[in-house]
Amino acid sequence: MLVAIKKSTLWSFLPVLLFKIVLDLSYCFIISPNYEYMRLYLNINIFKIIESYFLLFVIFILMPKSSKQLSYIIVWLLILLSYIPMLTIYAFMDESRIFTYADTLFWKLVFLLLQTPSISLPSFKQKKIFLFSLLFFFGIIVFFMIYKYLGISFNIDLIKVYDIRSQFAKKNIFLSGYLFTWQGYILNPVFFAHFIRRKKLIHATLILVFQVLLFSVTGMKTFLFAIPFILALMWIITRKSPLVYTAIGLTAIILLGMLSYVLIDDIYVSSILTRRIFLVPAQISFLYYDFFSHHDYVFLSHSIFRFFLDYPYHLYPPNLIGETYFNSPTMHSNTGVVGDAYFNFGFVGLAIWGILLAIVLKLVDSCSKRKDKKVAIAAIAMPVIALLNSALLTDLLTHGFLLAILVLYLLPNKEE
Repeated sequence: MLVAIKKSTLWSFLPVLLFKIVLDLSYCFIISPNYEYMRLYLNINIFKIIESYFLLFVIFILMPKSSKQLSYIIVWLLILLSYIPMLTIYAFMDESRIFTYADTLFWKLVFLLLQTPSISLPSFKQKKIFLFSLLFFFGIIVFFMIYKYLGISFNIDLIKVYDIRSQFAKKNIFLSGYLFTWQGYILNPVFFAHFIRRKKLIHATLILVFQVLLFSVTGMKTFLFAIPFILALMWIITRKSPLVYTAIGLTAIILLGMLSYVLIDDIYVSSILTRRIFLVPAQISFLYYDFFSHHDYVFLSHSIFRFFLDYPYHLYPPNLIGETYFNSPTMHSNTGVVGDAYFNFGFVGLAIWGILLAIVLKLVDSCSKRKDKKVAIAAIAMPVIALLNSALLTDLLTHGFLLAILVLYLLPNKEE
């Protein structure tokens, strides 16, 4: 029995290991040579490369393997999309060892807390009617705001997104930053997954058109890629080994960019997928550590404690990092959950944020019990991905993580 478990663990580790190897190769031979001007330097440390693979093995052994709980699937995504890219940056840019080990301990703490007893929540009998009324109400409001302030237009040209995004920002529509994000990240995906599960293809197509409309008027690429990403997750979580399929899928994305570069000398695929999704968030996390390890922590004085504490800098953290490292004070260099924890409270912040993240994930598990897993993953997927580039408290509210948990709670049970 022990041998079988070890073989199973080894076979599950191999796709994750392959993902790390391919990501390292892409950074070394494609990303760094083409984007050195954006501080993606190649400063190889052989000892740290070996160390990075050792840390990968350790974190893989410790992380939960079961796919029964939604929180475990979320953790797999964050390890693949956040922790492993940080190991690549650590080894190939010769970054901070202490911050890398602190990141490792952060995830170990989350793993440990996920093993604690579940959180019990009271039942709500009319949740199905309440949920679909809520979803429909939000959808009508967002559609009306688009019609009144932006007009109905469709665009799938990725080259125009920055112009569209600039025009959308200039409109400064009241509450659009919240409502549009909630609609595109949570409500549309939940409706889409629900209709797909019930084989109502016309309804699902209408939701897809609504999602494209959101992208067209805001220029936010995540709206365009959200539905394909969620469709992939809906398929993956029904497999026998979803972690293996997730690692293979992400490896295929990186290989696609590498082949595009080698065969037709096109860097675009590697840039928008490998560089932007995997490596830039990891790079920025280390930049936050580099700056705030030599300057005062923020202690949330830019956020919920701004009425009690004086913010010590002339720019907000993302712009401060943009000015310091990229000579661009208008650049929003947002960081993920680990960098956010550090610049607020230092290494103590990683412990605080680890506890808070674990509580949020435990709530996800409690709210997703007896729910259709495919619809549940659609509700939570995009707020989870937003953790790669946003502060935890920002993600809970602005990017709708709390709303996603509420939707999970209100979803009808699978047998209904």
